[in-house]
Amino acid sequence: MRRSQIERTWSERGLLVTLRHPFLVRLLFAFSTSRRLYLYLEFCQGGDLFTLMRREGRMGEDAVRVYAAEMALALDYLHAQGVLYRDLKPENVLMGRDGHLKLADLGL
Repeated sequence: MRRSQIERTWSERGLLVTLRHPFLVRLLFAFSTSRRLYLYLEFCQGGDLFTLMRREGRMGEDAVRVYAAEMALALDYLHAQGVLYRDLKPENVLMGRDGHLKLADLGL
């Protein structure tokens, strides 16, 4: 892992520790060895939105409204914390066990 990747990952870790929102993936803990960094994140058993859309096809209007509202709330929270989320795409939106969406990969 390059030094810049290590610094970016630890920066993201530091931010994730402070963020608490129902529509953001939670960091449970982090540790490192001499060769690797590990971030242990909340497991979202529903997978990512991209795969879900490919598997299920077109979503109903009501579901899209709920999901759009959840992402808007997550982004609003991040912006209120001074965080600019620059990588919004279906692959970075995960489905939690409760059926709600969660933003992942802050990509700092």
